[in-house]
Amino acid sequence: MARRLPSSVVAVNGSAENRAALEGFVRAGTPVGLIGYLDERPAAWCAVAPRTEYYAILHSRTLPIDEPDDESIWAINCLFVKSGYRGRGMTLPMIEAAVGYARSSSARTVEAYPIKTMPGDPGRGVLSTFLAAGFTVYGEERTRAKRNVVVRRSL
Repeated sequence: MARRLPSSVVAVNGSAENRAALEGFVRAGTPVGLIGYLDERPAAWCAVAPRTEYYAILHSRTLPIDEPDDESIWAINCLFVKSGYRGRGMTLPMIEAAVGYARSSSARTVEAYPIKTMPGDPGRGVLSTFLAAGFTVYGEERTRAKRNVVVRRSL
């Protein structure tokens, strides 16, 4: 929810209200992301949806956002592997699944905002993993982000 709504709204809402808002998106059929399972247990999460649905991305002052109204550009903005499942190679398959989901939903491009290198908050993924998934760096010379970079993959 943190990137779908202005941060001021997320902060005022609190956990219960934000959880309810996310549930509302799911019930309405709005794309929110994918869950990765290992041994029939949820182990990973990848937020992926049309970029137009992410308020914080579209209003970023640090990332180069071209064609902000283009609904065929999808965004992977969060990757999370649950503690106890890390180090098992789940991130790359989650990225590939997100790309496949976006493609099946008529996306023409998938964009992501990984960290360049560790250490850092890997909640958006690591650049090397996205490069291994066929993404290329996009607009790096125009970003003011110090740790993150925009990557894109055409579909």
